[in-house]
Amino acid sequence: MSEIRFVDRIVELKALKEFCSSFRALPLYVYGPKGCGKTRLLKEFVKRFNNYFGEDAIAIYIDAMERSSLEKALLTPRTIEIAKDVLEKMFCFMNFKKNIESGIGRVLADSISTILEQAILHKKLEGNYVLVIVDDVARAIGLDQVEHYVKWLYELLWKLAEEYRPKAINFIATTSEGKSLELIARHRHAGLSLLWNLDEKAFEELFHELKPPKDIDFEQVWRLLGGNPGKLIELASYYKWNLDNWFKELLDRLKPIAVEIMRRKLTEELKLLIDDPDNVWHKASMKLGELYELLVEKNLFMYRGISALGEAHIPKDLDLGIGKDYAWQVPAYREALRQLLFQKEH
Repeated sequence: MSEIRFVDRIVELKALKEFCSSFRALPLYVYGPKGCGKTRLLKEFVKRFNNYFGEDAIAIYIDAMERSSLEKALLTPRTIEIAKDVLEKMFCFMNFKKNIESGIGRVLADSISTILEQAILHKKLEGNYVLVIVDDVARAIGLDQVEHYVKWLYELLWKLAEEYRPKAINFIATTSEGKSLELIARHRHAGLSLLWNLDEKAFEELFHELKPPKDIDFEQVWRLLGGNPGKLIELASYYKWNLDNWFKELLDRLKPIAVEIMRRKLTEELKLLIDDPDNVWHKASMKLGELYELLVEKNLFMYRGISALGEAHIPKDLDLGIGKDYAWQVPAYREALRQLLFQKEH
């Protein structure tokens, strides 16, 4: 499938441009549902970076999850020339030194200063706009290393700012791992912003961009996917628009989680969160807290009380499982667990 046309995110692109227009002192961590479009948004921003800040501006996108391809692990605007031989030597050396197979994306995520200092050709950092994005950092480094990385990234930002005196240097990192939000939020070394799924209008635009069969009901897709572009692309490309098969496989994947919920005797608590995600707060209890932790760990449910990127409006919508402060990442997760629970009880 060729690259799908970028849809909407006007508010978020404007917010990223504003963020990068001056030195912000803290790395920004963009958090949101898995598949909500963080990667695509940030890649699009990197492509536009020189249009925003001039031909000499430097933007680097690092896919921290990429295992082997330097081409896939690193994205820069067309105006930036990378000394890839330097990076390949660095990758081999670091893997040899650590005696691990960490993947090239992880090595690059740990080597930001080397990339900026040695691998960018014909550019200078002083007096320039500089942006480094590290995508999917929590999954790449592991939750046990998240807090260390947060502090390291903050210290590196200040080191480079003081040493090279760029006009503005900023770091952005992304994560979808629910537990990572709690770890990052503990620290004064990080800013946090939420990126949510697409709104209905933008989601419908993407829906038609993917050329669905005429018999596919958009409203049904919207009610199940709730604007999640990753799930929509999965439905179109892997499942060939067979929504029944997509949902059946989701039921199969979530069945072990449903069993775990029943084993822990948390079914009544699950009903509370199916009715209203904000019951995490309104009807707080030890057992509800236990269920919340389980659902967050499985990336089904999340806290959404942090400020959205660009103050984008995310309305409360209980039909989609979105509360004021808490939400199901995708409505289908709630519906699947509801059906699994109902089948068990009957």
